[in-house]
Amino acid sequence: MTKVKTKTVYKVKWKNLFSFILILAFLISLILLIIYLINVYNDYKKTKEMVSLIDSKVKITNIVDDGNTTIIEQDDEISKFDSYWNYIKLSLIEVDMASLKKINSDAIGWIEVKGTDVSYPIVQTKDNGYYMNHSFDKTSNRNGWIYLDHRNDISKLDANTIIYGNYSHLNLLLNNLKAVFKSSWESNENNYIIKYYTNNYTTLWQIVSVYKTESSNYLKITFEEGKFNEYTQKILEKSEIEFNTGINETDKILTLTTNSDKENIVVQAKLIKIKNYDN
Repeated sequence: MTKVKTKTVYKVKWKNLFSFILILAFLISLILLIIYLINVYNDYKKTKEMVSLIDSKVKITNIVDDGNTTIIEQDDEISKFDSYWNYIKLSLIEVDMASLKKINSDAIGWIEVKGTDVSYPIVQTKDNGYYMNHSFDKTSNRNGWIYLDHRNDISKLDANTIIYGNYSHLNLLLNNLKAVFKSSWESNENNYIIKYYTNNYTTLWQIVSVYKTESSNYLKITFEEGKFNEYTQKILEKSEIEFNTGINETDKILTLTTNSDKENIVVQAKLIKIKNYDN
């Protein structure tokens, strides 16, 4: 009798221990989740505060065309009713870069996408990893910042200028590009415009393609002879909106893209107006 009783007590103790371990594991997981959510909220709050600080300190001015402004003529014949003729009348922007550089010396320009909340300064450094987890003031932040591909030469426009921002479920930075998939954005042709400014030039771009992709084959800066037309044909075919415009082999492309390891939002545009600065 004594031996049987001892075995029964032993089994009950192991059951209690197993239950304790499960409860402990649950509590630890819950604590870690709470800490994670607190950190996510803090980073979100810091990013919003940084955007507000920039908006309060940086002046953006609309400028009129002058002798240094070049309209990019289209090779294809365009109807006089085509939106292109309205787009090229739009003003370019100039940005107070001195105020931006006081906050961050890596600041190189500004990007605006009409009809969205994308209107932010851009940074560039020697690699594409740093601003994936650092904010505009270089503090650690999971939201990162918007940055120019390190392969792009800021002094001139490459065949494809690529600008990145983290993908997030929050409406922050380049994640605001999700607006282009809304019917309200698509239905207004006045939204199909991007403005991009640096100290070397200020530019106007007409959007030609928007899509989502898990591929990375669109992240090309330069092209071998004959490959550019092949590339542009593919990006036009991918577009989830029909923009009714073509791309010539002499055109310059601007690519805005989120940079997750999974599906990314991509918005691509062609240059239609530029004003160069003598630096």
